[in-house]
Amino acid sequence: MSSMSKSVTLFLRLCQGRLLAARNPEKVWRVGERVTNLLQKASRIPAGIHVQKRIVDGVPVEIIENDSVHANQQQTLLFLHGGGFAFGSAANYRAFVARLCKKSGIARAWVPDYTLMGKAPFPAGLNDVIAVWKALLLEHGQNELLLAGDSAGGNLSLALCHAMNASDQRLPSRVYLSSPWLDPSLSENDIRPEVVDAFLGRNEAQARDWLKRMFATPYANHHNPENPLISPLLGDLSALPPVYVQCSANEVFMIDSLRLVKQAQQLGTVCHVDVWSGVFHDFILFSPTMPEGRAAFAAAAAWLGQGEVRRPPVFQTRIRQLSSPV
Repeated sequence: MSSMSKSVTLFLRLCQGRLLAARNPEKVWRVGERVTNLLQKASRIPAGIHVQKRIVDGVPVEIIENDSVHANQQQTLLFLHGGGFAFGSAANYRAFVARLCKKSGIARAWVPDYTLMGKAPFPAGLNDVIAVWKALLLEHGQNELLLAGDSAGGNLSLALCHAMNASDQRLPSRVYLSSPWLDPSLSENDIRPEVVDAFLGRNEAQARDWLKRMFATPYANHHNPENPLISPLLGDLSALPPVYVQCSANEVFMIDSLRLVKQAQQLGTVCHVDVWSGVFHDFILFSPTMPEGRAAFAAAAAWLGQGEVRRPPVFQTRIRQLSSPV
């Protein structure tokens, strides 16, 4: 484990007790907003990038343009940010997505500011994502279209695929997910490895209860949480485009990724899952400063830009590599 990973893990553990004792979801969301705003201020946009802001079918969208002469003008990415459906923004992820475009060679990325659940719960945010995807099809339908998301954004990515399948509309060529939360129903599952979450602690039952109270129940509101558009892991995975997932062995959501690849193996769906030890939820966001994050970032960029699975050799002993078809 790198020194940076150790430092961040220690900081997360210092925050555990206070947050797990929280009873007010809105207060937790405000803390998350402050943390993501700090990360934004600490991140720098690489040279050769320009950003424009637009309203796309009523949804604010940041469009990140990669001005490099080597950028593949035939590729367009839709990136869906994380934040438990409750916080996060396109601005928070501006530098990260800009670096992803530079590293992968993708010419442009759309990052929507979908409706957060503090303003309106499900299906408002997903409806925004669907509207932006349809607009992207109209404007860049001649391109290879790619999709990526982290945490709750990973959830929205697969929910978007389910919605497009249901209406017989075009899917992305491939999908990248970082630490996705794919089952907010928190339903029982048949894979029960021991999980010691770097942030939520050793008591998995307590961690899952906290996630349910702070995020899952407010997001689903009065809807059935087992609706595949809320918990996309419970939907039909047979028609998904190829998916590449990276997650931590030290996070509760790792179980969702294991369930995803297990079902993919049964269905013959193309799916690659890398489970990293010694890191934490969404560690790729620390890619500028943490060696593990940089390696994961390079692998994500290779998948999105070239459709290649390039697992970092220097960390091979720390990655549990699962793929379908086997």
